Amino acid sequence: MPVPSSSLRALAGCALTPLALCLSQLVWAQAAPAGGEKSLSTVNVIGSVDQLQSLDFYAPNSSAVVSREDIDAMGSRKLDQALQYQAGVVGEPFGADNKVEWFRIRGFEASVSVDGAPTTPNGFFVAKPEIFGLESVEVVKGANSMVFGAASSGGVVNLVSKRPKKVEALAINTELGNRGKLGLGVDFNGVANADGSVYYRLVAQARKEDGMQRGTDMDSYYFAPSLTAEFSKRTTLTLLASLQRESGTPTNGFMPGYGSLIDTPYGRIDRRTNLGEPDFDHLKRSQVTAGWLLRHELSDDWAFTQNYKYTRLNLDQQNVFAWSSDNDRQALRGYSFTQGNTRNHYLDNRVSGTVRWGDLKFTPVVGLDYLKSDTEGRNNGFGPVPNIDMFNPVYGAPISLSATPYEQPLRQFGAYASTQLQVGSNWNFNAGIRHDRAKSSMEGGYDVSHNSINAGAMYITSLGIAPYLSYSESFKPVLGLNAESNPYKPYEGRQAEVGLKLEPSWLNGGTMTLAYFELEEKNALAADASNVQRQIGKRTNHGIEWQGDFKLARDTAIKASYTHNDSKQDVSVTQSVRTPLIPRNQASLWISQRFSLPVADSALTVAVGARYNGSTVDETYYAGRKIAAFTLLDLMARYDIDRQWALQLNVRNLTDKTYVSACDFYCYYGGARTVDLQLQYRR
Repeated sequence: MPVPSSSLRALAGCALTPLALCLSQLVWAQAAPAGGEKSLSTVNVIGSVDQLQSLDFYAPNSSAVVSREDIDAMGSRKLDQALQYQAGVVGEPFGADNKVEWFRIRGFEASVSVDGAPTTPNGFFVAKPEIFGLESVEVVKGANSMVFGAASSGGVVNLVSKRPKKVEALAINTELGNRGKLGLGVDFNGVANADGSVYYRLVAQARKEDGMQRGTDMDSYYFAPSLTAEFSKRTTLTLLASLQRESGTPTNGFMPGYGSLIDTPYGRIDRRTNLGEPDFDHLKRSQVTAGWLLRHELSDDWAFTQNYKYTRLNLDQQNVFAWSSDNDRQALRGYSFTQGNTRNHYLDNRVSGTVRWGDLKFTPVVGLDYLKSDTEGRNNGFGPVPNIDMFNPVYGAPISLSATPYEQPLRQFGAYASTQLQVGSNWNFNAGIRHDRAKSSMEGGYDVSHNSINAGAMYITSLGIAPYLSYSESFKPVLGLNAESNPYKPYEGRQAEVGLKLEPSWLNGGTMTLAYFELEEKNALAADASNVQRQIGKRTNHGIEWQGDFKLARDTAIKASYTHNDSKQDVSVTQSVRTPLIPRNQASLWISQRFSLPVADSALTVAVGARYNGSTVDETYYAGRKIAAFTLLDLMARYDIDRQWALQLNVRNLTDKTYVSACDFYCYYGGARTVDLQLQYRR
């Protein structure tokens, strides 16, 4: 794969030195504080990064953890909303969608895993997580196959499920809002026996809400039981399961550029207009998961962990959508139909430990993982549908539904080894290597092997300033077929990064990060006039990210971010264009202020957020036109009545701004204002 620039060549060369190759036989983990003065923001999650392979502030890479508190404070109801205040993330580029999540990290698609187990999106077979069931969201930015296994070039978003704790607790959320929103959530944690060695958690959620477009709606139900058993001081087993069901009329955000981006003699298409067929369109999806997280300490310094997860997704979905227009009043339409299921088995076994030798400390991890994924059913990616008037739609067009058998098997085996080497109290090195073999036995399938490496170094000063550099690679098989019914080739990514992390005392416990990265993906997917994505040669992004999280005073907190992207993609052997959807500049700001009230245990917290998305382009299909930049305002007000009761109001897109969020062959309107009022009880 050609490298994007001389600086990437230089870092890649460093990664291949004999020292790095030696280290790559061992594993990656957390950085240590300088002089013992800094405490690490460590996330210890069995089955994802466990206690020796952590996402901590002093690791030489770009990562972030979105806490449950942040998810609740910002009123996020979907994963793509929860990520919108993170540097480098474009959330909801295709507007508000009630059937699936949409986001890009550093200009690329990112993988999603649940408790360290990968999901396997395949055409319309895409799982949609229930965000109420999450404890936190872990984000690794850019190409990196070491932490959560084979991954897309944009990185990995790992969803950490709520799991049992050794405490009796109950939380109840009731909510209502505009567009007919009603919801009820219950989260109960209990201890099953007298000595507290067995404890459990029951999480349930029911919600209904209309979509932004007329005639769309969705009902969702979620139930997740879990149980932890401590067999001894060294052995712990956690059982996790979930059942989720969604049913309704899906949103239909596809809009012709003529009438949304481009003015017409009749004005613009109303953002609430449904260009589908409400009586024909439907979505019925059920998701079942079951598995375990096992940890056994072999000694004081060594541990074995095992993560197994079974997932089954059943889908019955049909949608009519507009793909173009006659440049007058008529929208040209088609339909898609998918009916079938996906079944996944994932198993990850690893051994991790600590080895000390004078001032040197190694934290090695070695492991094997295996994924078996089978998708089968009936599918039609595009069928003809009569036109519709974009400005006065009349529904009920005759549709002749047809489909062909669809089968997508995948087998993937991975072996990995990496380490962190800590030298004294200031130097932190990490390196790793992973081997993947992926095989698809379908007609025209593939059988490929790939090696991925990573290496990084950080110097931690006593002033709370830590410069670092890193190089990493990724590999990700892609399920699905192109317009010629040939399977997609796997993604291959590589990233070079140099950055600076700060945790100085004057930030009142806060942090700042600054990073420059060069990221490249081979076999990238792009939208196409065939209405089926095609693989292009290469996509690149050179960018800068800055993120700050700190307090101005005891009760005044600020989260701020800025991102600059220079992203391009191939459209032919000789031509590259600026990547659609990805703005050159992004920024966000969230300021919260807490006011103590005279009544005991009561308080008022008010927060205001702003999200700026710079202009974007689609040079392939709308050359010479810009999709205008936009700024959206969010509001949160929370009244803690006492220690148990609270009332919270969240408003997204406070001014109800109408805007086109992006164009990529299709165009999309951004989400309208949403109002959400919750009454919460905690015990």
